[in-house]
Amino acid sequence: MSSPRFLRYYYTSPILKFSKPEDRYEGWVIIAAQSGRFAFTLEGENSVSGEAGFGDLVICPPGTLFKRHMLEPVSFHFIEFLAEDAISGKVTLTDLQRLSSTFRYMILYERDSSEEAHAYVNHLLGDLLFLVTSEARRAARGQSLQDDALMHQAAAYLEEHACESELSLKLLAARLKLHPSQLSRRFQAAYASSPIEYATEVRLQKARKLLIETELSIDEIAEQCGYRNGFYFSRVFTWKMKLRPSQYRKQYRI
Repeated sequence: MSSPRFLRYYYTSPILKFSKPEDRYEGWVIIAAQSGRFAFTLEGENSVSGEAGFGDLVICPPGTLFKRHMLEPVSFHFIEFLAEDAISGKVTLTDLQRLSSTFRYMILYERDSSEEAHAYVNHLLGDLLFLVTSEARRAARGQSLQDDALMHQAAAYLEEHACESELSLKLLAARLKLHPSQLSRRFQAAYASSPIEYATEVRLQKARKLLIETELSIDEIAEQCGYRNGFYFSRVFTWKMKLRPSQYRKQYRI
């Protein structure tokens, strides 16, 4: 999926009905319930209908008629963004802790009109769409995530130490009293991602933030994100984001 460009976001506390029972949008739109449930239909050649509650993201492509009505009072998040492509329809996320954290920060920055806040919300949007893509891949493989407390510890460790150049999965496995192959297998079952892929995403989250919010050079960003040099960092970034770091900085800096 291409890198998204955030357009607008708002959060509404519980209401009894949508102000518009149907609408079309110029960009991609996500409506996600924080509480309550609503019914929806995305009309088109391949219409999609259903119900959605907390943990469900209803993703509507540009120009598609989005019909909705509430089944009970709903508080919800509304996000509009631009992207060359994205997953559409209803996606149910299983990593609710990470989803809640993302939405909590979006609410925090909702009324902040500064360039830094706008850039950070775009960063949060990228993380949210990464969750959507990971969940869709897992669903396509017919897998279900396992709730593994030890792997939650592993994920927390990676989030804290991923940007250290001496990060070692062997040491992490030993810390958890597991063989490296056991760590990889259990982490994949819990997060639909290998430990290396997870650590890479943590590194790239930080890199995207630094590219937008600082004047640091590519080599300096590479060092802060745990890469041995700017050349290798650029290769990884370009492979994952489909944009060179310099292009990403130019495109998303406000």
